Order: sequence, then C-alpha cells, then structure tokens
Amino acid sequence: MVTSADILVVDDKPDNLRLLSSILTNEGFKVRKVLNGQLAIDAARIHPPDLILLDIMMPQPDGYQVCQDLKANPCTADIPIIFLSALDTVADKVKAFTAGGVDFISKPFQQEEVLARVKTHLQIRQLTKALQEQNQRLQAEIQQRRQVEAELSQALHELQATQEQIIVKEKLASLGALTAGIAHELRNPLNFVMNYAESSVELAAEALDELTAATSPLAESAPAPAIELPYSEPERLATLQEILSDLRDNATAIHQHGQRAERIIRMMMQHTRTEPCERKPTNLNELVAEALDLTYHSKRAQDSDFNVTIQTDYDPAVGMISVSASDLGRALINLIENAYYALQEKYHQSPVGFTPTLLIQTRRHPETVEIRIRDNGIGIPPEIQTKIFDPFFTTKAADGTGLGLSITYDVIVGQHQGTLKVTSQPQVFTEFLIGLPA
Repeated sequence: MVTSADILVVDDKPDNLRLLSSILTNEGFKVRKVLNGQLAIDAARIHPPDLILLDIMMPQPDGYQVCQDLKANPCTADIPIIFLSALDTVADKVKAFTAGGVDFISKPFQQEEVLARVKTHLQIRQLTKALQEQNQRLQAEIQQRRQVEAELSQALHELQATQEQIIVKEKLASLGALTAGIAHELRNPLNFVMNYAESSVELAAEALDELTAATSPLAESAPAPAIELPYSEPERLATLQEILSDLRDNATAIHQHGQRAERIIRMMMQHTRTEPCERKPTNLNELVAEALDLTYHSKRAQDSDFNVTIQTDYDPAVGMISVSASDLGRALINLIENAYYALQEKYHQSPVGFTPTLLIQTRRHPETVEIRIRDNGIGIPPEIQTKIFDPFFTTKAADGTGLGLSITYDVIVGQHQGTLKVTSQPQVFTEFLIGLPA
C-alpha cells in the first residue's frame, strides 16, 4: 500500500520537520526525520526509504550534494527524491533535476500539494518496482525456457545420433547376414575348385615326370622299354612336355588364387560372426608375444628375404586380464601384419639406409592396460586415417580384403569395450594404441 510507505524527511529547520511529519503521519505514512545532509545519507544507506523529501538550503552537504551522493550509490540510486526549497528560480529547479530529483515543491508549500506529489511518486515507485520484478521473472522464465530448449535440442541431437547408429547397425547387420550367406554359398564351389586344382597340379606333375623319364636316354644297364612311345619325334615330345608344364603352372595358379579366395571368405565369415568366444583370464604379455612370434615366422616362411628389427617392452605388471584370447590374438595379428606390410613397402621404395623397425610395448594403468604397436614404415595419409576401420576399405589393391582392421576394431572396441586409436605421419611412422579394461 502507498500509505504505508517509509518516507525520510530532511530539513535543518525543526519546525519544518514537525509540520511535514505531522502531515504525512496523519495520512498513514511512516516518517523518519533528520536535521542535516550527512545524517540523511547515513539513514538512507542503512535502511533505504521509499521516498525522500529533501531541503536544499542546509549546511554542508547541501541538498544537491546529498542527492548526488545518494544517486551515485547503487543501493540508494532508485529512491525518488522530492526537493522542498524556498529557492524558486528556473536555474534552481534545473539544478535540482540535474542532481537526480524527481520533483520540486516550493516553500511555503501547501499540504494538499505535498500529499498529492508524494502519493504520485510513491505510486510511480511502486509500479516501477512491480515492473522490475515482472521483468526479473520474465528474464528468469526466458532463461529457463532457453535452458529447456537447449536440453531439448541436446536430447534431439542424441536421439538423432542414436537413430543413425541404429540404422547403421541394422544396415551392417543386413550386410553381415548377406555377406555370411554369400560366403557360405561360395565356399562349396570354391572347395571343389581348390580340390580339383590341387589334384590337377599333382597329376600334371606326375605326367610330366613320366614323360621325362620315358624320353630320357636309357642307361647302359637298363632294360629296353617294352612299349614303344607313340610320340617318338623329338619336336612332338617337346611340345607335349611344354603343354604339361603349362597345365601344371595353370593348375598351381588356380590353387593359389583359390587359397586367397578362401582366406577372404574366412575373414568375411569372421566379420559377420555375432557370438564372441568365451573370455578367460589370460596373460596378456604372453598373448602379445605369441602373436608377434607367429606373424614373424609366417612372414619369413612367405619371404625369406624379409627382415625387421623387433623391439619389445613388456610391463610385468600387466599380468592376467579377462579376454577372448583367440579373438584378441587375431586382432593383434592383423595389426602386426599391417605393420609388416608398411615396413616392406617402405623398404621396397628406399632400401638404402632404412632399417625396418617394429616396437611392441605393454603398460598397466590403474583401470586399463595398454598395447602399443609402432612401426617406421610408409605411414597412413591423414585423409584416409578415419576410414581404415571401415569394412572393405583397403589400400592393398593386390591382395587386401579391407576386413582385417574392421574385424580388429570390432574385437577390441565392440567385444572387449576397449579403445583403438591410430596416429601416423606419412613416411615416418604409424602407431596403434590399444586400451583394454584392466
């Protein structure tokens, strides 16, 4: 209510204070009276009033200075100040309004005028406060709505991401089922081709050996052949030998490519397998060492000229962790074989002064174990580093399937809830960092 407002009256004349206090008190206002400017400043700061009636002509500080001081303080700046003064010139009124006053009442004043102006400015003050409170509530509502919108936007983004992941998984599942079906259907005729190719290699070799033995000069002690050869002419015998040799070579090539196709189909079946092998406590250092040993000897068996400097640094604290040993071993073999490929490619490009080097390192952390596989091979270009774990993506045009790293990623990240990161600098190094829950 306006009539219950707190009003501070400032005047150095006690009679004026008593008169104004009587007028305002009779109207129901709460009135506080002070006789000088400094007391007015102190009273307003300690307990800010709803309105101030301020005389101008007072000992220092005068009314103008009091008003300026109060307006400079954020705690009292909003208090409406009405000047009461015998000064009645235009310049005095302009100076009063410039100092921060909201109104000016000339002395001697009329009771009705004082009450009317006081009530008007108190009402304006009350409405201003209500408007400020409403603005604060609106600002709070706006902020709350923005927060809700941000949360909804984040939830929508997460939902869209989840939907995209579901769609991708469904597509991959469909692709996996299709791949498994195709691989299964191809395996039977492929086995037929490989078996007959292997048999043809053996038969062609036997026929060539028999023909060679039949046409070779006989030893003096050897008995004469019982059957005369149908192709006695040297030219025709040489042609037959050439045909049998080509047949053997062709059958060998068919068998070799059949083996490669069988490896591709086997990897396709592994990629589409949904049931992981059982996890068991496994000595991780031993598993890494076995994978390294297996891949090295396999590479040496394929290429006797292959040579690489291997550096190992196994942390004894790694110990036993629960993993699917066969699946994780296969993943490690894929990574190590990729390292060998990178080293071999760089060696072929610039063998002089290049020492192929492979580093295998394990480390144990409080919650994870770490496997680091680093080579100084050809590296991976930045533009394809994000694609290397995609199914069927490969840079090995001749014999790559594009499934090795994809299977590796699925085993480490999907099956073991680990992490697989790659850093590389072309022609300098490539490093795969595996993290597994300890």
